[in-house]
Amino acid sequence: ANGRGRRFREMRGAAVLIALAIMAVACAAPAGAFAREELSLACRSGARLAALAWGDARAPVRVLALHGWMDNAASFEALAPALAHGCRVVALDLPGHGRSPHAACSAEYSAVEHAFSAYDALDALGWLAPVPDAAGDGDGSGLVDGATPAPRAFSLLGHSLGGGIACLLASALPEQVRRLALVEGFGPLARPPEAFAAQLRDSLRKRHAAATGEHGPRERTYSTLDEAAAARVNGAKRLPGKQFMSMGAARVLAERGTVHVDAPGGGGARALRFSHDRRLAHPNAQAFHEEQILNVLAAVSCPTMLVQARHGWPRPEPGFGERVRAMQPGLLTVVDLPEGSHYAHLDEETAAAVQRAIGPFLLEEDEG
Repeated sequence: ANGRGRRFREMRGAAVLIALAIMAVACAAPAGAFAREELSLACRSGARLAALAWGDARAPVRVLALHGWMDNAASFEALAPALAHGCRVVALDLPGHGRSPHAACSAEYSAVEHAFSAYDALDALGWLAPVPDAAGDGDGSGLVDGATPAPRAFSLLGHSLGGGIACLLASALPEQVRRLALVEGFGPLARPPEAFAAQLRDSLRKRHAAATGEHGPRERTYSTLDEAAAARVNGAKRLPGKQFMSMGAARVLAERGTVHVDAPGGGGARALRFSHDRRLAHPNAQAFHEEQILNVLAAVSCPTMLVQARHGWPRPEPGFGERVRAMQPGLLTVVDLPEGSHYAHLDEETAAAVQRAIGPFLLEEDEG
């Protein structure tokens, strides 16, 4: 491949050895050494977001982790502890997911809205510095006219939908994002322009039904956590391609993503149901066109790593190749795993391989 195509960057030997040593210590240490923290972020916008955190809050390397559609912050349970000696990792529950509140009935769960929530969280964490207002209009957006560009203060780690959101943030905050690590997610999903009218019609109808209480059938409940996890395993099989999810990964997600409710039929029995907002399954009124996504990727200015699994989300050509070529030369490293599925970062058989790729990348010192 040429300089604008897919390539594997050769990391500096010393940096790799140091990073791998840190990862080895992290993996060998007792679990208690990397106890996770439960966070509740009170954002200045008025929103409140749940999150999980690992590592020293004073660590010089700070990573915001963004999960995939219908998942939650526990998606990073396998990766984050291995980074804890060198990083402060904060994994969000995006609105409508995990333990974060659902969005207002009039709101949409679009990639742009999720990007705003992540921006809100960065501000609440104190990781977000003032940046110039590109419009120069002093519109009260929180961006400061004429401000000195901020240092690259944090990195982004995204899986699936979270990878798309991370790309949006990296393109919007090029002065601040230090590194961009993507697992099975290289930009938002695209829709063809000719599908807009049908998608708008479907979105309006379903949003109105949800807002007026016409949700349809009652949400399913499960007798045990393993039963709920099995539902996640079966759901992964319906994704495009030959995808799958291990029972262990599904159980991790289900443990954080379910709540106790009264079982159907009464009698005082208890059951579980998933806590995510059912409106997440509704189509958004607007979606990105491929040309917009190429513009987003071209605006990313930090080193970027994309980890892909053999049986992950399909990457049809020529679209995937065009996205690779849209990146600025020399920034993108693509790691193709010989095995694994869309949840390679959480599945027991492939999580270590993802750790070995992403850990040194996030911990590597930047040039200059």
